[in-house]
Order: sequence, then structure tokens, then C-alpha cells
Amino acid sequence: MASMLADWWQKKRAKPIPAHVTFFHCFGGLSLSLIILQVLTGVFMLFFYTPEPDKALYSIEAMSNDVTLGWLIRNLHRWCSTLLMATVFSHMIIVFFYKAFKSPRQFTWISGVFQLLAVFLLLVTGIMLPWDWRAYWSFAIWMDYIDTWFVIGEPLKNFFLSTFSLELLYYTHILVIPLLLAGFLYFHFKMVRKHGISEPL
Repeated sequence: MASMLADWWQKKRAKPIPAHVTFFHCFGGLSLSLIILQVLTGVFMLFFYTPEPDKALYSIEAMSNDVTLGWLIRNLHRWCSTLLMATVFSHMIIVFFYKAFKSPRQFTWISGVFQLLAVFLLLVTGIMLPWDWRAYWSFAIWMDYIDTWFVIGEPLKNFFLSTFSLELLYYTHILVIPLLLAGFLYFHFKMVRKHGISEPL
């Protein structure tokens, strides 16, 4: 196993790095590293979180206070989610600045936009999972905001209010959105491998 990992690492290190690549090209890799960290810390938290309105906050507090390094895992997951949003957004700004969204990389750009949306939805749903006062008012503010959308706002708000449950939100956060994000990531890296890293214009 160790030799396989060593061979894989040597193959990765042997690949040439284009001369025009700078620190600003690293935000995609930083984002991927943070996504992996979010997955690892999130899996740890699965064993302790209870998706019930009257137990959610207490289960998080118990994990933070009673489980060895629980406070560290929880805070890593919490603060790295904000950092992930910042790195993904920065990556997109840099790509836009370098005009790397132009043909033939337009599908790479589009998949990146969907990844930004998925990360944003993970952040929003994650804020609500503790179901404390912050989560409650975040949900209320989002419903009021959606209600302002032209034509679809009110029906969409009514749909969310009628179907909302903490358990449904939980499975959306840990299963539905991550699967969508994984699909977009796979396609994104396929396109990057196909077209390479663009040069600044």
C-alpha cells in the first residue's frame, strides 16, 4: 500500500508545471483541500449529531464538550466552511480576471459556477442544522428574501415552509448537495485535464 502511494506521488511530482502558473492559480487546489477537510470532519460529526429540533443543539454541545477533540472537529468544520466559500469565490474571480472562461473552457467555467452555488448551499444549510436562535432567524430571513423573488418567490416560499423539517435539511446537507458537488467536481477536473491551465491574456 505504501509503495503504491509512493508511486502515485512520484507520478504526480513528475508532471511538468506550466511556466505561467503562479500563486493565484492555487485557489482551486486550496478549495479542493478544504472540501476534503469538510468531508472528513463532517463524517466525524455524523456519529454525534441528532437531526431533531429539540435535540440538535444539545447533541452538538455534547460532542464539543464531552467527545475527545470534538470541539476542534466542530470548529474546523464550522470555520473552514467560510474559508471554503472565500477560496472558491476567489478562484472564480481570478479565472474571470484571466479570461479563462472563454472557449474552449466555457464548460469548465459553468461547472465552476455550479460548484460555487453548491458550496453556498452547503454553508446556508449547515448554519441551520444546530437549530438555535441563529439558525431559526437565518431560515426566517431566507424565506422573507425568497418571497421577494418575482413570480416564483411566493410559491417557492410556501413549498419550503410546507415541506421543511430538520431531518430533510440534514439529508440535503450531508447527501444531496455533496453528491451534486462531487459530480460537478468530477466534470470540472475532466475539463481541466482536457484543456489544461489557461495562460493569462
